[in-house]
Amino acid sequence: MLNIGLIGCGMMGKVHTNAYKNLKDVDFNVKYVSDFIKEKSDFCEKELNTSTATFEEIINDEEIDVIDLCTPTYTHKDLAIKAAKKGKNIFCEKPIALNEKDAQEIIDVCKENNVKLMIGHVVRFFPEYKKAKMLIENNEIGKATIARFYRGGVYPSHGIDNWFNDLEKSGGVFVDLSIHDFDFLRTIFGEIESIEARSAKISYGNIKNFDHGTAILKFKNGKIAHVEGSWAEPENMPINFKTDYEIFGDDGMLNYDSEKSLTFRIQKNKQYTRMNPSNINPYMEEIKAFLLSIINNEEPPVSGEEALKSLKVALAANKSAKEKRTICFEEMN
Repeated sequence: MLNIGLIGCGMMGKVHTNAYKNLKDVDFNVKYVSDFIKEKSDFCEKELNTSTATFEEIINDEEIDVIDLCTPTYTHKDLAIKAAKKGKNIFCEKPIALNEKDAQEIIDVCKENNVKLMIGHVVRFFPEYKKAKMLIENNEIGKATIARFYRGGVYPSHGIDNWFNDLEKSGGVFVDLSIHDFDFLRTIFGEIESIEARSAKISYGNIKNFDHGTAILKFKNGKIAHVEGSWAEPENMPINFKTDYEIFGDDGMLNYDSEKSLTFRIQKNKQYTRMNPSNINPYMEEIKAFLLSIINNEEPPVSGEEALKSLKVALAANKSAKEKRTICFEEMN
């Protein structure tokens, strides 16, 4: 049995709690939960019928096999390194870190201590995105070369001490939010050559509790994508978060909109199909995949190296937004 310590019981900690409650076919036990705010840890403790402990107590418990980090981004480096040095396998919410140096240090320490590391780029596990990737790989819409992705909603006010508003702690809308779409696009279009981006917060003034960003990505194989991320929707929106995409090929198009009851569309020649691929919990699927990688001694599905590549895209978007120019990836190496 794998014993798990869940660190961070805020929004994502609650999401992971729900995933653990419904996860089957893996022998595990969430032995402890931990959070600085007692009310938050009380909720997860009750839901998982487990115990509360401090982070130090958890990583010093020899029975703990896995540390699940659902803490703010700016804490990832220190917590991950401390856990890895204690021999704990680490599942860490995205982004892996706020800069390349810290991300690489996490990766290196995990390797030095022979522990597995997986980063929660959960979009890879969403059925609507997995379906799109499969259809593209099977050339169901011909050669896919153009894409548009949107992800956004209201400003994330749930963060302790309003840390999302601090670019030094969250990285802004590109690093915290659009990194999901940057990561997924890398899996279907390959590596990126250049990026042109603008952000309301970074490009035009440090606006409090608000950001909206757009980026044009050119890939090394000539493909192109438009990515838009938003923390600008008003709080009284009927749906306070949504995602959608369009992916175009020379023989058709894929379309997804999370607000629609039939979320997924395939348009090919004169054929038109609408469907809902599945109601699978992607957070449960990614955690299950990580636990199985430990049990089977396999490489986790989303390695630290993969997460670092996607972080570099988000950091390049920030650089482009700040300097208001196209950034070639050769500059980032």
